[in-house]
Amino acid sequence: MKKHTIAKARPASAAERPAKSTRKGRETDRAFRDAARAVFAREGYFNAKISDIAAEAGKSVASFYNYYDTKADLLIALAEEFHREATELAVSPFRRGESPEEALREAVAGFWRTYSARRGELIGVFQASMLEEEFRDRWLAIRAEAIERIASEVRRAQAAGYCPGIDPVLTASALSAMLEHFCYIWQAQGGERVESPYAGGLIDDETAVDTLATIWVKSIYWRP
Repeated sequence: MKKHTIAKARPASAAERPAKSTRKGRETDRAFRDAARAVFAREGYFNAKISDIAAEAGKSVASFYNYYDTKADLLIALAEEFHREATELAVSPFRRGESPEEALREAVAGFWRTYSARRGELIGVFQASMLEEEFRDRWLAIRAEAIERIASEVRRAQAAGYCPGIDPVLTASALSAMLEHFCYIWQAQGGERVESPYAGGLIDDETAVDTLATIWVKSIYWRP
């Protein structure tokens, strides 16, 4: 595998750069993030150039480097933003005390909607994680938090007598991978190329969420 070099993690996060400490700085950073999302969706991560992102944002390339060292750093920032949003949508229904089945469906729906809104950067994440080893490691570190959260839900289900004997972490990994790749295939690649009423990506949000939630619930909430 060819290894692409990206910037090493810094003692201070990218969000702590002086350029982002003012209102104007935060607005400029947001412009770069929104521009990157559009460029990644249109051109793909590897074809996108920093000059493309700067032009889309209406900013100079020199200004870009006040905020990020590389486009991979910007992609990581977008991935972290996605993770925070998806996590909040996932945990909220459990905090409200909804039933596990209802909470899971709402969490899946939140992920599907968030993926749709952030499809550009998530296409970039998928591409970069396959070819840039350091990016992959940073993305897996972000993803690990979600895996542990799902594994904790599996353990709680097991304590209540459900799904005995399955490994919580492996189950969490499998379910998360299913969710992520299903979203990628149907939202980024236009769906499966098989004979189906949904061929060519003709799938509505409710059908997608029903399918994912049913698989997820039946994978955990079963008894011998």
